[in-house]
Amino acid sequence: MSNPQETSSPLKIKITEDKKSSMKSGDKKRLGAVKLILAAILDKEVETRKTLTDENIFEILKKLSKKSKESLTHYNEANRTDLAEQEEFELSVFKEYLPEDMSQEEVQKMIEDIMKEKSIEQMSQIGEVMGELKKRSNNRADMGFASKLVKEKLS
Repeated sequence: MSNPQETSSPLKIKITEDKKSSMKSGDKKRLGAVKLILAAILDKEVETRKTLTDENIFEILKKLSKKSKESLTHYNEANRTDLAEQEEFELSVFKEYLPEDMSQEEVQKMIEDIMKEKSIEQMSQIGEVMGELKKRSNNRADMGFASKLVKEKLS
């Protein structure tokens, strides 16, 4: 097991410190959510055999948030309020570590700029727009919303 202090990621160190403070305060709900994050980070580090950067950790947190949102929807449909509340809490913890998402207006402006700069007019070029958007936004754009917007503009 690697020592979190060896990492170049200040975010991982912060999450580890939050784990310790949750243990000390006896906040089991928060501790569980923080452990989920650290387990996902460790899995990725083992898989890639590299120390993760903050950007890599943001990607992991986005994936965890997406899974959590999907689970929340299913739990609400099944009237499982107990599980839905737990999922909502975990989602709120994940969001604490993520940078704030871009507004829809910002995403729209960035898409328009990319399409003008690259002279994109065909649906077959959607991948170019999405790839460039992901790079420029540092994963802060809602890619689901962006995809719908690009499809509307190209159709």
